[in-house]
Amino acid sequence: MKPFFALYMKELKANKMLFLFLLLLITGMNVYGLMKVANVSQEQLVAQEQLGLILKFVLFVMLPINLAKSILFLSLPFLLAHTFNSEWRSETHYQMFALPVSQYTVILAKVAAVASVGFVGGGIVIGCVYLSMAKVADWLIGVGSIFIVIGELMPFFDFVLIAHLLLVTYMIFVFGIVTGMEGVKYSVKRYRRLAAVASFLFFLFFSFFTLQGLGVFTSFLMPILPFAYGEMLIFIETSVTPYLSIILTGIIFMIIGLVMYEKRAEI
Repeated sequence: MKPFFALYMKELKANKMLFLFLLLLITGMNVYGLMKVANVSQEQLVAQEQLGLILKFVLFVMLPINLAKSILFLSLPFLLAHTFNSEWRSETHYQMFALPVSQYTVILAKVAAVASVGFVGGGIVIGCVYLSMAKVADWLIGVGSIFIVIGELMPFFDFVLIAHLLLVTYMIFVFGIVTGMEGVKYSVKRYRRLAAVASFLFFLFFSFFTLQGLGVFTSFLMPILPFAYGEMLIFIETSVTPYLSIILTGIIFMIIGLVMYEKRAEI
């Protein structure tokens, strides 16, 4: 565990400015979003009159929080790819391959470092989404029957559990794709960029066809996540089976990348 922890700390220190910038950006956008939500009066909501207009108004108010969520999810695979590429750009990959540890340990340390950013940023986003929607629930209760149409607010710990399960599933899946892509990329001597793009698309499309379009991740597109009730508005997959299949697929992709990186990577 000591070599792994040392490599993990090395990755955090090497990319600390980038990691801190992302976390500060997400924190700032979420704080700004909470301030916008807190400044909205119930009269503004009632003035929208129709349910569709109210929902559009809520989405507009929560735009900074939803944007922060999208930035976090989209940036995680690029952060992991950056940690791989930075070794080769700075020509420290010779030292990396010369370390008296397996390449599995080196790569998993990179994954763990980026996953740490994902957990911290995800915790911030999840907490702010729930707080903002709790405020929205108060508005809707004041409006009247509209709250019954939209649904009931999930208990905090239920929401945190489901949201973190989604986050962990997503990270394992995208980190598996990126690790597999990097393993293929550095296993060839020429046309590495083409190999990276081709392998990424192959892993992604294979997942879409075999995992039924990755429907479980549609929850990421739903800004009103805490409302788990309402057929046409909110979808949150609560069955464990889709998560397990996606996690298993991500692990398989990661194993492919680890084996190729260990056995065939060209320095």
